[in-house]
Amino acid sequence: MANILIVDDEPNLCRLLTMLLREHGHRARYVLSGEDALTAAAEHVPDLALLDLNMTGMDGMETLRRLKRQAPELQVVIMSAVGDLSVAVRAMKQGAVDFLSKPFDNKALLSTIDTHLANRSEAPPDSPLLIGQSPTFLTAVDEARKFAPPDINVLLLGETGTGKELFAKTIHACSKRRNGPFVAMDCSMLAENLFESELFGYEKGAFTGADTSRIGRLELAQGGTLFLDEIGNLPLAFQAKMLRVLQERRMVRVGGRKTIALDVRLISATNVNVKEAVQAGRFRQDLFYRLQEVAINLPPLRERPGDVRLLAERFVATYAKAFQAPVASISPEALRTLESHPWPGNVRELENAMKSAVVRAADIMRREDLPPEIQGECAAPAASAPASAPIGRRQRLLVEIEYELDALGVDLKAIGAQAAERAESQVLQDLSKRVRVAGSRLAKMVNVDPKTLRTKLRKYGLETHGIS
Repeated sequence: MANILIVDDEPNLCRLLTMLLREHGHRARYVLSGEDALTAAAEHVPDLALLDLNMTGMDGMETLRRLKRQAPELQVVIMSAVGDLSVAVRAMKQGAVDFLSKPFDNKALLSTIDTHLANRSEAPPDSPLLIGQSPTFLTAVDEARKFAPPDINVLLLGETGTGKELFAKTIHACSKRRNGPFVAMDCSMLAENLFESELFGYEKGAFTGADTSRIGRLELAQGGTLFLDEIGNLPLAFQAKMLRVLQERRMVRVGGRKTIALDVRLISATNVNVKEAVQAGRFRQDLFYRLQEVAINLPPLRERPGDVRLLAERFVATYAKAFQAPVASISPEALRTLESHPWPGNVRELENAMKSAVVRAADIMRREDLPPEIQGECAAPAASAPASAPIGRRQRLLVEIEYELDALGVDLKAIGAQAAERAESQVLQDLSKRVRVAGSRLAKMVNVDPKTLRTKLRKYGLETHGIS
């Protein structure tokens, strides 16, 4: 049994909600204004409040801010019209724990209330590798947990190796769907003609080779979460179908006729600039907005001072135990080397480096146990490219950026990102013309993993060099 306060300026709705909650064993009362809500909460802080955003007088947003200042521990579930999703997201950033879109059914209301009442005394689940103390990283973790409870589509933005799937799993673990399945799919690993059958599934005989029916990823994720990694690789021809599925919450298997209702929460991720893809006509703007109801930026490892050491020590402990190796610590010199490395492959690159170093090391991991490229001693031999290639010669890179200075100033971060992308494009174009090597060696030359290189080459319209 819990004390629940209903705040809405519609008396009939308040009376219905009060009766419903009392029938289910809760102590419920209602008030018709934000001012009365503050008075009621001052007299006795409820366990949970249902708060309407659109009220006359003091609106729901101001009421929420004052309630959270007055009683920070109060859990507030906001009630919002369907068209107010962006406002609902802002309310959650102000401290609301969830939202219900009007009109909602009784089952959804009671389930939401039960979930948050049960979570009051529980610590939020942790992912073993969501480790860090830097402010940008902690902000991302806080947002992931904050937006986990409601069924909002989340878009994770970050470079390859920043832990997007770990964040997606954390969001799932902190959500109302934690007991349902978590299904992941990497959109960069599928041929264009396989997306529909992989996501929607297919019926027997739908196409040549379909000897049996198969359930797609969307159905496998029923009641849980579907994580689509590298969503920027979704074929343009398929994006309209995906948008319709997200809008209607139903689908049909390839070659089938039966409409299947979907109960799936979608989390997607990308390491490319989707806004630029939208402007270039490679990604539908309406689908982008549907996917990005909330966007969370994951910082690269080079922007997380102090976190390299924490992660390195965790990886060493993990792999020393897994490999039954005697490594107990990392030498100061090795730590300085790790902290000075730029980590273009981010946490994934650090993990791989620690894994191989654990195998090489004795009781203490020393600098010489680290991979050569981490030590800064790795250089490609001159024979690795044709004699005409400019290996060993300094190249000059000139990048021109146009920007507009208005009354609000300049977005320096956006300019830096634009300059970085143009520089990256020029270097890859130059290498593609001058150096003819296999994909895996080209990936090593530019110090990124083959998957990331393949994505970048496609983005800039270059040859993929047979990268697998």
